[in-house]
Amino acid sequence: QLIAAESEVAGIFKGNDQPAKLAFVSARKGTPLRGQETVKLVFTEKDHSKDEQAALKALFGDYGSALVIGIQLDGKVVTCDVRHEAHKQKPISSPTSVKMSEFKNENGQLSGKLTTDGTSEAFGETWEVNLTFKAKAP
Repeated sequence: QLIAAESEVAGIFKGNDQPAKLAFVSARKGTPLRGQETVKLVFTEKDHSKDEQAALKALFGDYGSALVIGIQLDGKVVTCDVRHEAHKQKPISSPTSVKMSEFKNENGQLSGKLTTDGTSEAFGETWEVNLTFKAKAP
């Protein structure tokens, strides 16, 4: 149960007003963007911790509803992919809709708060994110 102790996620993730319980989060090394290192935060309903391809498979629904957020090392959100079971359009990419606050990268641990500041909309779908998390740094 070491993984469970090292990562936590709590809060709201809704798609078209339907809640999803994101129970798992992991941080993985992301693809550099404009010369900057990135980290991919993968939030899912089902345990994805042993899957090297978790970020990609999460967007195809292998782990239920999912949120895949790409951040720079300072916590700035650069990519955001939303996959919610209640959405007809899956996944939705909307990097400007989610903001990070209270971000910390210390003692091998990433933590912070991700929020859409209410309901966001794209492609006729709505979603809302208000999550706090902590995950082992990649």
